[in-house]
Amino acid sequence: MKIKLSYFLASLLIIQIVAVLRLSGQIDTTGVNRLFEMNLSDLMNQKVVTASKYSQGSSEAASSIGAITADEIKEYGYRTLGEALNSQRGIYLSDDKNYLYIGSRGFSRPTDYNNRIVVMIDGHILNEVVYGSSFMGNELGINLAKVEKIEIIRGPGASIYGSGGMLNIINLIMKKGADINGIDVSAGIGSFGKKDLSAMYGKKIKATDITISAIGGTSKGENYLFSELNSPETNFGKSEGKDWEKYMGFQATLINRDFKISSSYSNRSKGIPTGAFNTDLSSDVESTDKRFFIESSYRKQVKKNSSLLLRLYYDDYEYSGSYPSYGYDSFDASTGRWAGGEVQYYLEAGKRNIITAGFEYKYAFRDTYKEWDYDTTYFNHNVAFSVFSLYAQDQIKLLKNINFTVGLRYDQYSVFGHAASPRFALVYKYSGSSSVKLLYSEAFRIPNFYEAYYKSYNVHKINSDIKSERIRTAEITWSHKISGSVFGNLSVYRSTIYNLIDQILDKNDGLSEFMNVGKATGTGAEYELRYKHPSNNNQAFLNFTLQRSVDNNSDHILTNSPEFMVKSGIVCSFSKYFNLVPEFFYETGRKTLSGNKTGNVCLINFGINSCKFLKYFEASLKARNLFNIKYYAPGGNEHIQDGLIQNSRNIYVKLTAHF
Repeated sequence: MKIKLSYFLASLLIIQIVAVLRLSGQIDTTGVNRLFEMNLSDLMNQKVVTASKYSQGSSEAASSIGAITADEIKEYGYRTLGEALNSQRGIYLSDDKNYLYIGSRGFSRPTDYNNRIVVMIDGHILNEVVYGSSFMGNELGINLAKVEKIEIIRGPGASIYGSGGMLNIINLIMKKGADINGIDVSAGIGSFGKKDLSAMYGKKIKATDITISAIGGTSKGENYLFSELNSPETNFGKSEGKDWEKYMGFQATLINRDFKISSSYSNRSKGIPTGAFNTDLSSDVESTDKRFFIESSYRKQVKKNSSLLLRLYYDDYEYSGSYPSYGYDSFDASTGRWAGGEVQYYLEAGKRNIITAGFEYKYAFRDTYKEWDYDTTYFNHNVAFSVFSLYAQDQIKLLKNINFTVGLRYDQYSVFGHAASPRFALVYKYSGSSSVKLLYSEAFRIPNFYEAYYKSYNVHKINSDIKSERIRTAEITWSHKISGSVFGNLSVYRSTIYNLIDQILDKNDGLSEFMNVGKATGTGAEYELRYKHPSNNNQAFLNFTLQRSVDNNSDHILTNSPEFMVKSGIVCSFSKYFNLVPEFFYETGRKTLSGNKTGNVCLINFGINSCKFLKYFEASLKARNLFNIKYYAPGGNEHIQDGLIQNSRNIYVKLTAHF
């Protein structure tokens, strides 16, 4: 079986590589109605804002950068942020049937709520203050059709964005009204009772740019049979009709010259079908997350070579959960409310220096967690806190094609003290879209409310000595234009996390607690090939990841960390009427919390996208996990299951109208 699998994987890779070469050799066809807006050089050196908080070419930015364009979101049919990120090198997914998680470069602690990754919308940080979580699934409430580009900063980003930017910075750059220029409406239906509806409107009227978008959907979800819970007390492991989901989201932006105001709201309720937290498989176990923010900003051009940005924001987060357990009902809830402001100054000092500097203040006046049942409140606590931050960065042009960047951010918290996060980068740009980068950066993450203050009688205790995590990463990246249509990228890195926070069980008293368990080291190499036809819609990607993340105390591989991954996808114009879109994913098994290992995974997705028909309409079909492979991801401490089964085959059909 192993030999057959090896031959199968090798064959698939050869087919993908040959397909890329075949596509690059095709001549231009007539009757192609839609052309790419950018050629390959423009795409590989497109402007990014996330790396340094100002617009610059990706080949000169002081970071290892990835990007997912609006065209890729559409052609590959990505429905959630997590699914889109899963196409990238070094990133992988886990679904515990409550939340969707991403791992990056071998780090993903089970049930960490993605709190080592910062997610933003147009630079506004979405991570909430109670758990530090970032949303990757439908709980994000974003209509991805409104996203112009997803920028991915690999490695630490705390020198720019502060606590939590340990592994990645993800920034969703939204389309402007002028880009949409009308109304788009989409309706979709899929397996397991999936139904959704989305719409967006955008227009530029004189000097005012307006965008509005909304999305909503429901799903009945899958039924499961968990052999680990096969007893009369646990419904013989049967979980039927408990994987449901309801979600909605709304975003609006208004831009008038230098003034901008934006807002977002999301609301998602999800059934939890896994028996997590010793809950009843036959009762309604559910969680609800609500998220809201409003932000206003004003950018003033001080001189021709300098500008001042003023930004104010307010954020709100609410969570509630219901956990019935064999006749005993328990509940929990969290609330986070915070507000803040930022002042940023940008200066082009002569011909050799680009300087950014600023300060930010944030005050979280509600940071609460409550746990109760019908008779007793077991925990109800609020810890308000504030943080004051200073940051500065200078990009220095040493020679015509060599830049040196140095940056530092200092954060002073009213809890957990202070942290300084430096950043250094040497960038040699030897052609328009090709460069070599030597990168070094540090980041930190303060313990969140749940890790630092939560306690539960006879279950969990507080660790008053818990400290902030820190990470140091050194990396070399090489980005190279191989031919007119093919681009390659190689990254080699080493990361070390200090004071890694993890939940463990104290064998002396049988209580769990969050502790700094020591040091973990990640070493890896990533290689990526991207192809884009200069005139038609054909494109492809192929990437490889080799990574090893180790617990330095035991010298064992970290849990939930695959050591090898291969991913590829092709958009091929089969005719002037539709495109074929196959995708391939392979990863090695992951270590579970009990020391076992999940199996290797080989998945294939397949999509068909129509060209525009009847003037206004487009249709698409996508089959995920086409061959219905049964595969698992490690469970968390709250699960009895060592491995949690992941999504089976599902088919989704969408119709879109453009007016």
